[in-house]
Amino acid sequence: MTAARRPAERPPGPLWRGLEAASGHALSVAGWCFLAMTLLICFDIVARRMLGFSSGATCELSGYLLGIGMSWGLAAALLDRAHVRIDMLVQRLPLGVRVWFHLAALLILLVVAGFFAWGAASLAIDSWQLRATDISQLRTPLVIPQATWAAGFALFVVVALALAGRALLALKQGRPADVDAMLVARSYEEEAAETIEASRESR
Repeated sequence: MTAARRPAERPPGPLWRGLEAASGHALSVAGWCFLAMTLLICFDIVARRMLGFSSGATCELSGYLLGIGMSWGLAAALLDRAHVRIDMLVQRLPLGVRVWFHLAALLILLVVAGFFAWGAASLAIDSWQLRATDISQLRTPLVIPQATWAAGFALFVVVALALAGRALLALKQGRPADVDAMLVARSYEEEAAETIEASRESR
């Protein structure tokens, strides 16, 4: 079994620390969104089965929470290298070639993230200008969940840009191993090691 690769040391600059902190806080918001969505759905199920009524807004609110939680967790997942990648063939390539595939994957991700951020922001602006509301009983102004959703994508784009800049700088300085460490998908050894460490800390 090969040793798990560790990500390169992150620069101590205030910009990077700020992005890490913002991504961590956004991930916490995402977690609370998923928890609130779960509790809301469970309450609605119990209310229907045992109390004979429904909130009437579970579908709407859980949809908002799911979308916001998803977008707000993207940046932290990128920093933790937790996004799913199929790179079995890439990992067999020499380091000097492999890092360029990693960088290409990141740049493609950046383009896709920019597309989603632009689309989400445009949708929120249109809803604000039209004063659009949901057709449910709550009549929620759509700009509120849509703008919150767009904010998560915007953070994702900023983090992806910063990570791409960091990778390009490392390549320019002749540090391909650092680029590989910061962009490679998480290995099963790392996942297992973190699980074991978390179980030890919980005791």
